[in-house]
Parts: sequence; C-alpha cells; structure tokens
Amino acid sequence: MNVYIEVSFDTAAPNGPGESLIQWFRAARTGLYSGLVEAEAKSGGGVVSEARFIPHIDDSARCFPRVGQTWAQFEEGLATFPWGAQLVFLTDGAELAVLGRTSSYHVLSDGSIWGASATVSVNSPGDVASCTALVDVLHAALDASSPLFGRIEWNIFSELPNLDAVLRRRRRTSLREGRQFLRGYAWVTVCPAELVARLGGTAVLEDSGAFHRVLPLQAGGVLLQASVTMAGYTDQVMEKVFEVLAPVLPQGEPQPDPASPKLRFVPRDAATVC
Repeated sequence: MNVYIEVSFDTAAPNGPGESLIQWFRAARTGLYSGLVEAEAKSGGGVVSEARFIPHIDDSARCFPRVGQTWAQFEEGLATFPWGAQLVFLTDGAELAVLGRTSSYHVLSDGSIWGASATVSVNSPGDVASCTALVDVLHAALDASSPLFGRIEWNIFSELPNLDAVLRRRRRTSLREGRQFLRGYAWVTVCPAELVARLGGTAVLEDSGAFHRVLPLQAGGVLLQASVTMAGYTDQVMEKVFEVLAPVLPQGEPQPDPASPKLRFVPRDAATVC
C-alpha cells in the first residue's frame, strides 16, 4: 500500500458524527476497496475482510467478519458514533497480509473532533485513472460532512500533516485551530469552508492556476487537487499551492523533522508571502 488518506472532522458535520462515519466507510468499501470486495465475494478469491468497532474506550471490540454479509450491522454500529472503528481486507491463507485498511478514531476524549484514515495501493503515481478515482472517492466520502481538514499523500504515512511536523505544532492545538489555520497542504488538500472564504472563495481558487481541480463540498469546504496525478505534484506545483494557501497557513519558519524525512514542504514562512 502506497497511498495514505487522512481526514479530520468536528461538530460542524451537519448530519452528525455517525453519518460522517457511515459515509466514510461506505465510500472506502465501494470505492477504494471495490476490487477487494469483489474478490472476497468469489469462491477462492484469496481475500477475507473484517469490520469492527469499539463503542467506548474501555469496551471490547464488536467484530463483523466478511463485510459483504454483515455490512448492515456494521453501519448500525457506526451510526452510534463509536470510539473507534476499522475495516480491513487480508489475504485468505496461513500467512495473513493486509491488502487495505481504513479506520476512524476519536481524537479528543469528548468526541468533539474525530479522524479517519485509509491506506490503499495504486500501481503507479502517474496513472491518471487511478489518481482521478482516488480524488472522486474522497469527494464522495466528504461531500455531506463539512470536514476540518484532509489530505492524500503518496508514500508518506505520517499521522502529522507536513506543517504540524515542520513547525512543531501540537496535534491537538492544530486540530482545535483547524478552522483558523489550514493544517497543511499536499497533492490533495481538503480546506474547510471558513478558510475558503478567507481565500476569496471557490472561484478565486479556480482562477489561481495552482490547482488541477477545485471540488466544492455540498456541506462546506473544498477539495483541492494540485495536479492531474501524484507523480505530477512536483516541487514547482507545490510552490504554487503554498503561495495561494499562504494567507491561511500557520506562520513560522519550517524546519525538517528527522522523524518524518519524507515529508514534503516549501521551506518558507507563510508570513513572507505577499
């Protein structure tokens, strides 16, 4: 698996947290992992799945093997906004290997901020069809949720967005301030509605020339795809994205993070962008 997707949510989700989880896991199953779902449904397909959720932090997990047969019960659990949930696809054999995984988790103990992530394999970062499909799946997963932040990364699996790492921002502070400052930028960045307004709106972002696609979310915010493919997200493209988003980025001089050497960022303070 070489693609990492992460999203954070808060109480702005208009239909409630349970519905945001249902939409996330449903899009992952039918979009990111559709091929694995089909393989599991075939006799001898070599794939087995399991879903689980933990109602509260001290509870035992409730498991749902072979999600093709137990999906309705799993969604019922998601609707209750559990502490954590996971959907995983494994090789069906003596030696298990993870083929795809997505999960959700409470970030703050009061449930006011929660996150979701997924890993998936793409044959090539330069494949247009695969890259487009990734973006479309993320758009479908978030369209009704008004997310706080989101990103798609190639071969970067840090739980910290690039700016949290290189500006040494505390994760919880970054999340709490997520509608005041954009937490980072990547090949695909999800920007919340409040920051879109400060940047001049969707039309201004479209006209900036920094993005291949600007996809509004019905419940608020936009999904910003920097280049056609992940391979096309060059340093020059990243620089344009940084300059357009600079007015809503946290200020400070970024420094490389030895713990995350693959993180990509522009080595400039956003405050210096005119």
